[in-house]
Amino acid sequence: MNQPSSSTDFVGKLNFANPVAQNEGSDEQRQAFAAARLGRPTLIQDARASLGVMAEPTDATGLLANGAGFLLVHAPSTVEDWTDIDEVAEVYYKEAQALLKELLPTAEVGALGSHTYRNEEIKEHYWENGIQYGPCAAAVHNDYADSLSDDGQSITEKFTEIQGMRTDRRVLGINIWRSVSPEPLARYPLAVCDRTSIDRADLEYDLNPNAKPRPFNAHYCKPNAAQRWHYYSRMTRDEALVFTTYDSHPADGEIFCPT
Repeated sequence: MNQPSSSTDFVGKLNFANPVAQNEGSDEQRQAFAAARLGRPTLIQDARASLGVMAEPTDATGLLANGAGFLLVHAPSTVEDWTDIDEVAEVYYKEAQALLKELLPTAEVGALGSHTYRNEEIKEHYWENGIQYGPCAAAVHNDYADSLSDDGQSITEKFTEIQGMRTDRRVLGINIWRSVSPEPLARYPLAVCDRTSIDRADLEYDLNPNAKPRPFNAHYCKPNAAQRWHYYSRMTRDEALVFTTYDSHPADGEIFCPT
């Protein structure tokens, strides 16, 4: 890791939303939900200062599979036009696959088939030519979750089963997120939570509104002062934020706790 830089921690207003729960009940109940969970002041630490940046890709299995679940790595891309979906598919998909093979050297890394492009000028999610476009994510969530029993203590159907993936091996979902702006990112940085600081009792499971092809759950979360939230200040297009979004067989328990 490169040496940490000076800190730019801040208190941000996070939306601990739940698209189902926040629209249920009486007007008073919905107002109470909003007051308790939307725009909640939360300390967000600058991980560039506290954790540093990986100077080049190396084995990070322990961190991504069994630890905090996120890192920032110096990983320049040769893509010139990030709005050109053909160039991104031809060039970046292979770069991303190669990056994951370096970060998870014992894993079997499949080929990429799609990506999501987010821009603050986009107001609604939509799909075009197999690519998902959407606005900047404004609420705490994780896209991929298992189906649980009514008491929330056991899994009734894994996300991998729902998607028709192999179930005889451990499957990790890894997200690679980067800014594609020529200048360091100044607005809408992505906040991530150290997964080891999340109380599983605070996790909520409801349908992902953008799930395809079969319905599956997303994670939502209640606020908790013990949660450790981070972001990376002034991310450049030569850096990749890598974080864990799913684990079919987590080492620390049956039920996956996301980043």
